[in-house]
This record gives sequence, C-alpha cells and structure tokens, in this order.
Amino acid sequence: MLSEADRTTLAKAGITSVDHLASAAAAFLRAHPVYEASPVTNALSETEEDFLRSAGAHGVGSWSNEAAAGNVAIIAGEFAQLVTTALTQKEVAALLGVSPSRIRQKLEARELFALHTANGRVCPRFQFGAGGALPGLEAVLRALRPEVHPVAVQRFFMNVHPDLESETLNRALSPHEWLLTGHSPAPAAALASEV
Repeated sequence: MLSEADRTTLAKAGITSVDHLASAAAAFLRAHPVYEASPVTNALSETEEDFLRSAGAHGVGSWSNEAAAGNVAIIAGEFAQLVTTALTQKEVAALLGVSPSRIRQKLEARELFALHTANGRVCPRFQFGAGGALPGLEAVLRALRPEVHPVAVQRFFMNVHPDLESETLNRALSPHEWLLTGHSPAPAAALASEV
C-alpha cells in the first residue's frame, strides 16, 4: 500500500494513476523480460573485489536475486514514469503549433522521440522546454542509435555530462539543459552517438 508521501511524490512527477503506472511497468517487463536473463559472471579480479568491499560496496563477487529484482524494478519504474508523464501526439501538436499529421512526420524523420504504448505513440517530456521542442533536438536524436533503450535515452538527456561545460553558466550541464540554453547541438550529438 502506498503511503501519502509516496502518492505526493508521484503526483509531483505528474503521475496521478498508480494503476496506469503499474500497467506501464508490466508492459515494459512483457516487452523486455530482463528478469529472465542469466546472471552475469563476475569479471573482477580478487584484488578488485577486495578493494571494492573495503570501500563499502555490497554484493561484490556474488549474485543477488534481491539486487537483480531491485534493478529490474528501477528500470521498469523509470519506463513507467516515462510513459505516464509523456505527451500524446495531439498534445505535442498543440505545444508546437502544428497539425497531428506533422507530428507523425517528425516522428518518422526522428525529429522527435516517441515510445510505443498500448494506446499509441507518446512523446517523453525530456525533449521539450516550456516553449516547445528543445533547440537542436533533431541533431541529437538522429545521432542516437535507433535501438537505444528509452530509459537510457532519458538518462542521457537529463543527467549532467562533464563534457558539456558551459562557459556562460560556469558549470557542466545535462544535454537537456545544454540545448535549452541555446548551446550548439554538435557536442551533445557527439555524446549521443556513444549512448
């Protein structure tokens, strides 16, 4: 059962239906049964394992079903959040001031990023600012490999990258912030090609 604090946190993220969230997570797990994958063998040397344990790392050198289930829950939860807070094609058309058919064209041309859901394609919010699509978004999206997982795409756009150091703001930015603040899309596109 969700606590009131959990419901408040979800509402702040734009998630008002826990059933919709759970349904999106289940759809993700059906499409990507990561829980069926065999455990990965440990590629660390004994010295590396000892070093990591001495620094406080847990689960080094052993497989943990609990840790694996936790990782699956995190990814499924992030995917569900992407879906439940995404904009419909009609909402994107209204935001950009174009027709829904133009949005379909932009999706086909990889000028916008979409997720395929049971209710059709939806566009995650990481690619938009208050006034519309991020400037230079198309160049960055086209640099991404088509098979990159949607959670990895969102993490790429929203996490600060040390190579996107803004001289104007005197700090490193996420690709989302980089584009939103009018920087050249070229460095972000170069990074996107490595995702």
